Amino acid sequence: MKTPTNQELIKRWYREPAPLLPLLHAFHDRDGFISDESLRDAAVGLKIPLADLFGIVTFYHHFSRNPPGQIAPRVCMGPVCCLEGGKQIIEELKDEGAQAMPCAGRCDDFVPVLKGHCVSVGVSSRTLEARPPPLPPRNPGGIEECVFAEIRTPGRYSIEGYCRTGGYEGHRRAVKEMQPSEVVALITDSKLAGRGGAGFPTGLKWKAVAEAPGTPKTVICNADEGEPGCFKDRAILDFDPHAVIEGMTLAAYATGAARGFIYLRYEYPGTFNVLERAIAEAESAGFLGEEVLGSDFSFRIHLRRGAGAYICGEEGSLLNSLEGKHPFPRNRPPYPVTHGYENLPTAVNNVETLASVPHILRNGANWYQGLGMNGHAGTKVISLSGDIQKPGNYEVPFGLPLKTLLYDWAGGARENRSIQSVTMAGLSGGFLAGEDLDLTLDETSLRSKGSMLGAGGIIVFDDSRDMVEAARSAMAFFAEESCGKCFPCRIGTQRLTERLNGKAGPMELGKWIGEVKDIGSAMKAASACGLGMAAPLITDSLMKYFPERVAQHVEP
Repeated sequence: MKTPTNQELIKRWYREPAPLLPLLHAFHDRDGFISDESLRDAAVGLKIPLADLFGIVTFYHHFSRNPPGQIAPRVCMGPVCCLEGGKQIIEELKDEGAQAMPCAGRCDDFVPVLKGHCVSVGVSSRTLEARPPPLPPRNPGGIEECVFAEIRTPGRYSIEGYCRTGGYEGHRRAVKEMQPSEVVALITDSKLAGRGGAGFPTGLKWKAVAEAPGTPKTVICNADEGEPGCFKDRAILDFDPHAVIEGMTLAAYATGAARGFIYLRYEYPGTFNVLERAIAEAESAGFLGEEVLGSDFSFRIHLRRGAGAYICGEEGSLLNSLEGKHPFPRNRPPYPVTHGYENLPTAVNNVETLASVPHILRNGANWYQGLGMNGHAGTKVISLSGDIQKPGNYEVPFGLPLKTLLYDWAGGARENRSIQSVTMAGLSGGFLAGEDLDLTLDETSLRSKGSMLGAGGIIVFDDSRDMVEAARSAMAFFAEESCGKCFPCRIGTQRLTERLNGKAGPMELGKWIGEVKDIGSAMKAASACGLGMAAPLITDSLMKYFPERVAQHVEP
């Protein structure tokens, strides 16, 4: 097959929605890196100033500008994998140009190494193999699930398997029997809220988009799962992609949207292939496209792959990335429900949120509410990893005791060890330890301890781990991933990293604590997005739970 030229690739993508990312990926895949010539041609073809385009490309981790580029191994050095062989693999593959990458979403099956479009896993270079991720384990309590109710059914990833287990029944019912406002009301009554971290009521979001002036409206699936220790979206998309597609079509029908995007993180190349196939299957079956199921409702989904930037999980940054702009967070208000993609009404929903919707359409609002415990509505998928016997994705009812998950479901710490601490919300919720592990998995309980559930990642640290080093690694990640737009986050994460790695030198403990608290307070008050607001929870919780270890670090 003839290799396409720059001009042919530009012509292919120029008139497509959100063309920049797929065009850059086409250059990257063809050459293994993005050359100066390709950048210049893209700048002219898409009418983007060359300096702006250079800044955009170099912002992303995975766009290479020079050989060996894409074929060089990228090794996960997230908070779990760095303890499980990541450093060793980088050393073993250094002759191939191996580089570290942030958490790659395989915390239940480490260590992932990305080379080209192939992901291999193993604890050393000799054991690396390309194998599919594990299915989510069944919860041992026999508690009813929502998102994972049918995910373990063989063939569920295909449209035949999906339809055999009730797939697209809610879609058919909505399009043929319900008004859009009735779908919005049903989701509102279910009390489904965003599962990506913000927890905003889904029904209210959809209602705002439906009522906002301006067309075309858009539904976006935020699948840029970049929080370290979070890998639930990958499991849903790998094993149940049609649930997300059906959820998006229901969101589109409810809001009046005509177009949709799935923004998928770069580190999931296999998932990209799964989604491409699933979208094509849904179109062939009449669930997507023009006049869906013979109605006057039309909706298309476009798949777009990110390029490695934690900040793109923030919805404003994601929108800017799709639009071919520098992926900085947006100032709010206005909010995406009125001024989203291309400044038009847009519903941005998380993978887990969308995957819950078809089940609610089939089973009803009261059913979903009843899945929670102690008055809480619904369920939450928790990505559990680290020093735990049975890592994996667990769907828990809101209100489940944390210790039930850690000990009864996941088997507790590894042999001859005990649980010292856990992080919540991936890293963004900081640490919990001691008596504060006696809480329930819901925002009310966690907020009372100064933490949050967020996207649902929990990383376990046993009693062999140095918590100052764990905190330093976490803060260094936030410093690296800060987009740099606002100085409280840009400077604050760097200063906190310095305090944790000892660059400031030995100092008086009270002064150290005062500086760290002052920096954290400024970040929480003035940062432009959640990254800068959440990062200080790492140092706050370190000082709260491990004061003796902090004292040893500051005054050795």
